[in-house]
Amino acid sequence: MPRLTVFLPQSFASDVPGLREATSKVGFVGRVLATFRADALLLYPDSREKTHLRNAGFIREVLEYLTTAPYLRKQLYPLKPSLRYAGLLPPLNIPTHPEAEAVKTEGTHYRQALVLSSGETSLLDAGLGKPLRIRGRLPKNSVVVVKVKVAGKHVKYRVVSKRSVEVYNGFKTRIVNSLDEALKQFDYRIATSRLGEPVDQALDKLSQNLKSAKDVCVVFGSADRGLHKIVEDLGLDYNSLFEITVNTVPEQGVKTIRTEEALAYTLAVLNLVARMQRAGT
Repeated sequence: MPRLTVFLPQSFASDVPGLREATSKVGFVGRVLATFRADALLLYPDSREKTHLRNAGFIREVLEYLTTAPYLRKQLYPLKPSLRYAGLLPPLNIPTHPEAEAVKTEGTHYRQALVLSSGETSLLDAGLGKPLRIRGRLPKNSVVVVKVKVAGKHVKYRVVSKRSVEVYNGFKTRIVNSLDEALKQFDYRIATSRLGEPVDQALDKLSQNLKSAKDVCVVFGSADRGLHKIVEDLGLDYNSLFEITVNTVPEQGVKTIRTEEALAYTLAVLNLVARMQRAGT
């Protein structure tokens, strides 16, 4: 599977009446993104007035909280109203969020760590009960990834580039100012809509393009305004933005599909297509 980025409108969850319910809805999105190993989530303005920037900031904050290892959260996220219910969300349990006991298991694993101090050596909190001292100067208060090698009674720790991490390290969340400008960086752009091509008829095209593309994005509208309507309201040319529009739930049995539901259905389909393509079927 190529690098996968998801686009959601900045208004997502803004219509939810309570903070607890909105947090839960955003948390579900985080769970889906991590499940299907998304690399990034981009929150795009879905109106010319850009009235949902504050809401987008809330989404980003909750998702950044989720993608931070639980043992680092108290240090990185002081108590604040917007994160009041974030602690109730189930952990993502991605590979770089292991429990302390993992260091006793033979083999190699990775874990997020917070740089507590920096000098000729750096002091790191890696959720092991006591800080690690690593050679080299690292930016204070930055989050790094530590590679842990366990061989019998010998344990070695080394900070590695996030690009060289051999396991899934979560997704990044960014707020973008323009849908069309943000789309330019991707070589295969998938739109989702009930007006799109039924996914069973689009499988061959999806498979071939997922095979050749390096950076793929999937763009979603909202439950009350489909992607066609959003693009029209933004004054953009729909056909120039996307290579394909897919309906991943043809013959749906409900009037509208919620954005977070469409996200789960679509990423499941793309995951299956990518696996079938790798298997040569």
